[in-house]
Amino acid sequence: MNKEYFKISSGLKNLIGSELITDNFVAIFELVKNSFDANASEVNITFENIYSSNAKIIIQDNGKGMDYNDLINKWLFVAYSAKKDKTEDFDYRNKIKSNRHYAGAKGVGRFSCDRLGQFLNLITIKNKVNSKVENINVNWKKFEENQNEEFIRIPVEHSVITQNKYGIEHGTILEISGISTEEWNRDELKKLKDKLSKLIRPDLNKSAKENPFNINIVVPDEIQNDINEKQKFLSKGEGHRIYRNTVNGKIENFIFEELDIKTTKIVTEISDLGDVVTTSLNDRENFIYTIKEKNKHNLLNKISIKLYFLNRSAKIIFKRRIGIDAVEYGNVFVYKNGFRIYPFGERNNDILGIDNRAVQGYNRYIGLRNLIGIIEIEGEETDLKETTSRDGGLVKTKAYSQLEYYLFETLKRLEKYVIDVTSWGVNDDNIENLNVDEVNKKLVKLIGNISDDKSILGIEYNKDLIRLISQQEENSAKKLVSNFKRIASETNNPKLLADSQKIERILKESDERVRSAEKETELVKDENKEIFEKLGFVSTQNNFLTHEITDDTKNLESILHHIGLTTNLIKSDIENLAKAINNNLDKNHLIEITKRISRQNEKITSFSKYFKKVNFNIHANNMEIDIITFTNEYLENVYKHREDLKNNRELLKINISTPTLLSLKIKFNPIDMIIVLDNLISNSFKNNASEIEVSWLRQEENSVILSFKDNGDGVKENVVNNIFDFGFSTSRRGSGLGLYHVKEIIEKLKSKIEVNNKLKKGVEFLISFKK
Repeated sequence: MNKEYFKISSGLKNLIGSELITDNFVAIFELVKNSFDANASEVNITFENIYSSNAKIIIQDNGKGMDYNDLINKWLFVAYSAKKDKTEDFDYRNKIKSNRHYAGAKGVGRFSCDRLGQFLNLITIKNKVNSKVENINVNWKKFEENQNEEFIRIPVEHSVITQNKYGIEHGTILEISGISTEEWNRDELKKLKDKLSKLIRPDLNKSAKENPFNINIVVPDEIQNDINEKQKFLSKGEGHRIYRNTVNGKIENFIFEELDIKTTKIVTEISDLGDVVTTSLNDRENFIYTIKEKNKHNLLNKISIKLYFLNRSAKIIFKRRIGIDAVEYGNVFVYKNGFRIYPFGERNNDILGIDNRAVQGYNRYIGLRNLIGIIEIEGEETDLKETTSRDGGLVKTKAYSQLEYYLFETLKRLEKYVIDVTSWGVNDDNIENLNVDEVNKKLVKLIGNISDDKSILGIEYNKDLIRLISQQEENSAKKLVSNFKRIASETNNPKLLADSQKIERILKESDERVRSAEKETELVKDENKEIFEKLGFVSTQNNFLTHEITDDTKNLESILHHIGLTTNLIKSDIENLAKAINNNLDKNHLIEITKRISRQNEKITSFSKYFKKVNFNIHANNMEIDIITFTNEYLENVYKHREDLKNNRELLKINISTPTLLSLKIKFNPIDMIIVLDNLISNSFKNNASEIEVSWLRQEENSVILSFKDNGDGVKENVVNNIFDFGFSTSRRGSGLGLYHVKEIIEKLKSKIEVNNKLKKGVEFLISFKK
């Protein structure tokens, strides 16, 4: 039997060169990675005479370089990778072994030169004593002339040169010429800079200070344009936009932590041995939990994932610091040994299926427009391999399937907190008001469910959780205690056991307080029942505000309860306002929170002034009652008897005029109407009125007009259209909120308020009520 051998056509060059690497950017990335693997600390990418017929791309590094033996047995040895057989690791000059993981190991990256231009002039000198300057010249077109020619029969030119214009001590220079100048312009160069910014893992240099790796772009033909752009943005106070709109300079790595994005972040990593997964969740400045669990993915080790949920404020900060919207920047990037794998993270590329999943569960799943992050793969011995095409991601192996599963496990944990606990609007950027008590309740439940997993080896959590537990649902808290005890026992963790015992004591004390309170409540109910039997129930349609109740009636208990709820809402919104200010949210967002606080404050003010005169059910959002009778009785029986206003000489004279038998039943919240009247009277007082005329006019069968006229300073014509605007006031004592709330409430009743400023003195407000 004869042995035969494959012959290799010269056409192989195209297969592993220009046809394999179809993108100029990817071609440059491959050559930059080769510089990194050569242990360089710096690589310069120079575009020389880029807009002329003799344009060159020069890639120069200060790595360990090559000697003749390296050229013959490594660089010219197609598909051979010295990185794979570990013969690339030694630094001869410093006599140390390189500690870098290699960015490439296919043995074809050098053919990226073919994608960039027809000619290659390689100059290299090894970092050892008495090294010669080696030179290789390649004309890639020669490999295309006759495909019947064997690949190994087409020569490249080698020489040793005595001098070179670069004056390097060691390293490699690639001069690429025969460039298609149509492929390069300022926009393409800016794109290259942007993509190079994402090529290296953001914290690579930060974690390798002894041996950093810097990339510089040099384009002499664009220096003046860069100067012009820099001056333009500096004059606008937009210095943060200079980097993305200029070409020349050092490539800066985007570091998430340095952006100080105040949002929710989850970080998880599989240990070097592949036995343990550690996951931590933080919400802005607040630590939530860290868990350790058994690794379920037997093919994965030395892998970490960082995911950031981009709420509205985080997106604003991102754009301010980076200069573009986060969605334009990218999403979830994948890095292997510090270098990015394409196309993961590219805008509009859903290779991981995150958006596809989000579409199936709108507002239940986080999509790419609200997510940014990094997946980092470390080490050489891994089944997670980059495709040879360099822009096809990772080879779809079993390990890759496990990686996808691991990513979605992490994403689900982020969603459990962001969506289920804090109730952020996910895919529409709507931020809901946070009910602090509800959040705390859900947080306790979340920690309880996480600790319920039998694979958990250990758990740390926010110590405020112990304080929160006494306020939460009994079943969730008891589940938490049970799980903590189990984990403490299985992992021999005395600290966790002590915490679980402390929580158990709190629950017991809380239970005792609840039982005691229930007994007291029953006694109060019995006493109230007896009082009501003696007093009788006073409540008629035409007498809303004349009966003064005592501390023993249910209405007082109801009002005080409502006051408590309202103060909690104010407290919650004050916290939201503080966070919004800290997060540099825009003016409109701050105004919305201020409006909510003001509305709740109006309610609490009305309660505190008038609760002793109220005998309607305060919990009823709307009551169908006579708006005319209610308004008149409020003014006659409540306002005119305000002792505090009398003492401060702030009580205005009010005259009321109502046609006989005029009435109009409509649905409204009595507290809302009190706020309207209160603010109209307050507005009159602030504008130096001493007297108010309130009169009712029949308009149609099912509508009436309330005329509210004072003798104050009136409203000038140039501001009459602004008096209902939020924050607008004509008085130095005004906040600009009172009339805003008046109009807001009137419109909520589907009614209308108008201003008559044509009086000789004062102003008239006309409110039309319809059934």
